Amino acid sequence: MNDTIKRALISVAVFAVIYFLSLCIGVPSREIRFLGTVIGTGCYWIGSNKR
Repeated sequence: MNDTIKRALISVAVFAVIYFLSLCIGVPSREIRFLGTVIGTGCYWIGSNKR
């Protein structure tokens, strides 16, 4: 599988886990969506670093 696809799937999975956990806890979804997006983007960006 292509590395870009792997990074994208991991980013989406991280976002989904954070979002569904927030629904269980009862945190407002707007802030959690933003947090999940930032963390997912960070995971994608860190995965693209090929040092």
